[in-house]
This record gives sequence, C-alpha cells and structure tokens, in this order.
Amino acid sequence: MKVGFLSIDAAYVDRREAQIALFDNGHTAGPFLTVAAADIEWALAQLRTVCDAIVIEGNKSALYDAFKDTLSSRPENYEQDGKLHCVTHAATPEYINQKVIPLLGKKSKKRYGVIVFKTYGKIESELKILLKDFNKKGKIQLGYFPDLAECEVHARCSSNMPKEEMNDVSARLNEILYSFTYSYERKGIAECVAQMLKEDGLKLKIAESFTGGAIAREFTSMAGASEYLAEGLVTYSVASKHKRLGVRLETIAEKGVVSGDTVYGMAHGLMASGDCDIAVATTGNAGPTSQSGPVGLCFVAIGLTPMSRIAVVRYTFDGDREENIRLGVKKVLFLMYESLRTYRAQRKAASQAAQAAQTAQTPPPAAAQSVGDNHTN
Repeated sequence: MKVGFLSIDAAYVDRREAQIALFDNGHTAGPFLTVAAADIEWALAQLRTVCDAIVIEGNKSALYDAFKDTLSSRPENYEQDGKLHCVTHAATPEYINQKVIPLLGKKSKKRYGVIVFKTYGKIESELKILLKDFNKKGKIQLGYFPDLAECEVHARCSSNMPKEEMNDVSARLNEILYSFTYSYERKGIAECVAQMLKEDGLKLKIAESFTGGAIAREFTSMAGASEYLAEGLVTYSVASKHKRLGVRLETIAEKGVVSGDTVYGMAHGLMASGDCDIAVATTGNAGPTSQSGPVGLCFVAIGLTPMSRIAVVRYTFDGDREENIRLGVKKVLFLMYESLRTYRAQRKAASQAAQAAQTAQTPPPAAAQSVGDNHTN
C-alpha cells in the first residue's frame, strides 16, 4: 500500500524512518506534503488520488474544523473514499510502527522477513550497481536508505520463503556487502564502536577542534560511556592545543593549525599520558568562513597504543557548518570502527600464530602401550 503524509502547519515526521518502517512491512511512503490550514482540503484531495492511506499530523483542530460535518467525533483514524486516514499530533516512528502499520496490516495480510545491512563508504548508486543481480529478482525487494556517509540496505522477503532459501540470500548479499557493513541490526555506528571498546576493554580519549565536542557527545549520550571514555577535550585555540596536548608551537607556526602535523600532535599528546588505548583528534575549518585553508577542510588522527601508530586522514566536506560537523563525526566514527576491526584481526592472527608455535614446540605424547590381562593359573 502507498501511504502519503500530510503535515498541517508544521512537519514532525522523520521521512527516512517512515520510509524504512513502511518498506519493511511491504508498503511505500510518500508523497510528503506540508500545508497551511487553509489548504487542507486541497492537499487531502491530491493525496487521495495517489495513496491508499494518509497519515495526518500537526494542527489536528484545523483538520476537524475543516471537516466538522463529517468528523464531528474527532476520530483518531477513519476511512473516506475507501482510504484509511490516521490522525496524530506528530507522526513519530513509534506512532507509525505501533498505530499505522497494524491498521495497514488489517487490510493487507502479507507478512515479510527483512535482512538489514548498515553500510558505509558506498553511495546508493554504487550499492545498486553491486547488487544489480538481486534487483532483477522478484523474490526479494531491496530498499536503500542513505544518511550522510552511510546507506542502510534492507532486503525484504516474503515470510513464506523457506528458511534455507532466505539463509542463502543473506549469505550471498553478505558476500558482496561484508567489507563495508558495520552492523546487521538497526544500530548506529557510535553504538557499534562503543560496544567494541567495551568488549575489548579499551580506554578512549578524544581531542576535538573541528567537531567541537560532537564526537564525545555521541558516546556520552549512551549509557555506560564511563566504561570506555576516559577523557574528552575541546582544544579550540592554539594555546589549548599547546598547553593541554603538548603540540609544538613551531609545528603550528610552520604547518598551520589546520594540518596533518598539528592533528598528529594532538593525538600524540593524548597518548603520551599512557592511560589510554585509543586516541582520536580533529582539526579543521567547519565554516562558514576560514582563516586557514578552505572551508570544509578536516584532518583526523587516530592512534592505537597497542599497535604503536597514529594514522592521519584528510577530508574536504562541502556542506554548511552544521553539515560539515555532522559529516566529520560520521567519518571519525567509521575510522574508529575500521581501526578497531583491524586491531581485532591482527590480535586474532597473533594469537593463532602463538598457539601454532606452542603446538610445534610441544613434543608429541608417548605412544600408548597395550597391557594384557595377567592371569595366574
């Protein structure tokens, strides 16, 4: 079923979340219209021509006033012209999942299973090319839901599909998407990184200039951050970078405050105290103006104490100030994920090599001797 959204005076619906929730249950979201109270009748007439159901949010009183002759009881949902209408103050994800989708389910008896791939590093068009063979098949439908530097891919199958066939589809999709998939659940990248830090018992320190504390906020917004987050600094000024992190003034004067050398020094300063396992630093020009380098230029440094190295990455973003900061945070989180995944792989390989060496040095057990019964006649 196709579900349209009408926002009266103000829009609250999260379009992406609405699209995901409806796709997973076999429906389609859109169009999304936002109108003033005076245009309610016109907007509903437009949506009824292309939609099977309509979610109405915002100024509910204006809706009921416009249709006071037919909606005198002010219902939360009703049918008109064979179309389901759901009325709420705000079409939140919870409302859509708990109210709208069950009502749609009464009209459509089909049920679905969904396989989720949370991907990064590939845009929607690239993913569609990689999955072109699946796009042609009728047994599964693919949904692509981009968000900044990532794209969530959902593979929807009929719940009647045999389990073995669904497992085969999942395995073939994973073979293509594995290298840039960070989760198979609807979990954010920050949550996945936090889980890895806790599982590995690693302590994190952060020094932010470009991102202004937004990386630390990603972690502290989740419960349990004290298990792995040791310190978060916003070292915005040259003096702060020098006094708090030990970045040499000569480095900043020669290379610039926005440079790979400076951000390297920031991460090195975090690690110098010896009480963290992973250090993250950012510097750059978020905008709207810049005194050093182009707007959107960002340098990120990630250091892993167990691996005794600091990696520096340069990015250039082309959004406004807020968008650049959000993109910077996403890129840092993905870099952390990649670094931790590499660290885990290297640690596993080292453990396996150590076990193999120990096995090679251990002498084989003595051959067992057969002892027969000893009878005295």
